[in-house]
Formats: sequence, C-alpha cells, structure tokens
Amino acid sequence: MKTLFTTAVLLFAAISAWAQILPEVYTVTGVATNDTLNVRARPNSRSADIGDIYPNEQVEVIALSENGTWGKIISGEANGWVAMRFLRLSPLPTMPDSAMPLQLVCTGTEPFWAATFWTNRNLEFKDFATASAAPTFQRIDQSTTADGFAPVSFAFTAGRFTGTLDRAKCSDGMSDRDYGWQLRLIEHANGRLQLRNGCCQAALN
Repeated sequence: MKTLFTTAVLLFAAISAWAQILPEVYTVTGVATNDTLNVRARPNSRSADIGDIYPNEQVEVIALSENGTWGKIISGEANGWVAMRFLRLSPLPTMPDSAMPLQLVCTGTEPFWAATFWTNRNLEFKDFATASAAPTFQRIDQSTTADGFAPVSFAFTAGRFTGTLDRAKCSDGMSDRDYGWQLRLIEHANGRLQLRNGCCQAALN
C-alpha cells in the first residue's frame, strides 16, 4: 500500500510539473543557432516534419499531448506539434486589473472583421464589411476574471464595446486549424447591439 501511495504521489508531481493553463506563449530555447525546432504532424518524433521554428522564436501552445511532452501550435493553415522540452514560458502582457492577456489578434467571418488587443490597452477594431474598412480604437476601460475560476474566462469594456474572452477551442470555419481563444464582442452603436464571435491567437514577436 505504501508503495502504491508513493507511486501515486510521484505521478501527481510529474503531472503537476507540466500542467499549465493554456494557451500560453513560449520561446524556443536549447536549439543550436544553426538548427531548427521541428514541427510535427502528430505528437511524436516519428511523425512527418511539417515546419521548422528558429531559436528564440515564439510559439503559442494551445494544448498538450496526453503525457505533456508535446505542445499543439498553429502552423500555417493547420496545427502541428513541438517538443515542450525546447520551450520556455514567455507570458503575454496582461491587463493591470485582471489576468486578461493583451497582444492578441482576433478575427471573425460573415461579415469579416478583426480586433486587436494592444499592449497600450487599446482595442483596435476593423469591420471589413464597410466601404472604407478604417480601423477604430477604443481604450479598454476595465476587465475582470470570472469569479471562482482560474484565469480562463474574462470580461471587459472598451468604449462602445463589451466582450468576453475565453481560453477555449475555437475554429474559424475556413481552415483546418484550431485556435485557443474565443472572443465574443458586443458593439453598442446607433441604438442597437451587434454580437460577433471570433477566434484569437497571440501576436508573436
């Protein structure tokens, strides 16, 4: 019984070591300057190489493999997997009144639109359905984390916009890639409300 208990404790410790609330941004480390980190089609080293990432580049990990040794990322129009042992956590900047991340780029369809959360606390919004498609900027007034939960769901206000941002699997419906953030954006304009749903990803350096 003691051996079984000890094994369970060690297993829990191993799981806790890689457990992480995702998505998060990581920097490629431990790769030689003349080498690259392979992006694999599946979470194993024998899977097809579908891309390469250079040392010190950033990636956004949106999920982990079952054993936590591989991270799922966006790679072109699909998703790929990279070895977590070559990644160092490099968190995005956050709002001062919550853990809501900034430096995210979000897009939606039907009609097409884009929203960017800048590090200066501005929300840039562009509606491609309009003739000019000129961006508008609204300062993010406040944000909050959902009560009783880890930093997974957030709410915010930004001028004429109110929204929720969630760490959740999201699909744009136009590609084979999954995103790790879902945005629901409510616009208050001209006496009416307009609700938009979209997916987000980190704006990487």
